[in-house]
Formats: sequence, structure tokens, C-alpha cells
Amino acid sequence: MQKDWKIGIVLGLALVASAVLWLSTRPSLSTKARMLRSDSTVPLQETVPASHVPNKSRVTAISRAARSHEPRETRFHIVRKGETLSGISFRYYGSANKWQKILSANRDSIKDANKLSPGTKLIIPE
Repeated sequence: MQKDWKIGIVLGLALVASAVLWLSTRPSLSTKARMLRSDSTVPLQETVPASHVPNKSRVTAISRAARSHEPRETRFHIVRKGETLSGISFRYYGSANKWQKILSANRDSIKDANKLSPGTKLIIPE
């Protein structure tokens, strides 16, 4: 009886060790990799070195004026399998806590905030 118990403990430890080893060698399972993978559809913004900007206050004033006169484009997002409102919020706003903003703009297409249907087209408010 004692021999069976020892064999069970050894096999259990071997199973746990192999599972930990398998999980630790999968870079796609890390939180950072999942966040990078979900941000792959967001275009990267180009940055201009400060030495190339002639007058920062003038550029800011011009960009404010341009923003006030140009019509804002409505952003949309197509839900993929496994996505959540907080993940979509993090992608577009940089904070997972603004998911209610997306939910309120899409009340007609989202019945349950915890269950998003893949393929649903969501409006992303400014």
C-alpha cells in the first residue's frame, strides 16, 4: 500500500513538472504576448524628433485648428473570437476601464457585455 502511494506522488510531481515546463516554454501564452497580438491591428504612429519641429506652440495651435474643422471619422471594430470589451477598450483607449463607453455606444448590438459574438461590428466612440 505504501509503495502505491509513493508511486502516485512521484507520478503526480512528474506530471506537474512537465505541465509547468510546457507552459513556461510557450511564449504565446504570456500576458505580454497576448497584448501584443491583440494590438497588431492598430497602426503605429510615427514620431518626429523634437529637433525637427520648428515651433512647438505653433504646431499645436495648427493641429488644434485642423482638428476642429475636419469631420471626425467613426471608428469601428469587428469582434474576433475570445475578445472582451475591456480588451477592446485597452486597444483603443489605452485603459481597460473604459469598456462602458463602448457598451453604451453599442447597446443595440450588444445584448450581454460578457458574451460578445464574433463578427459583431462595434462603434468605437471618441
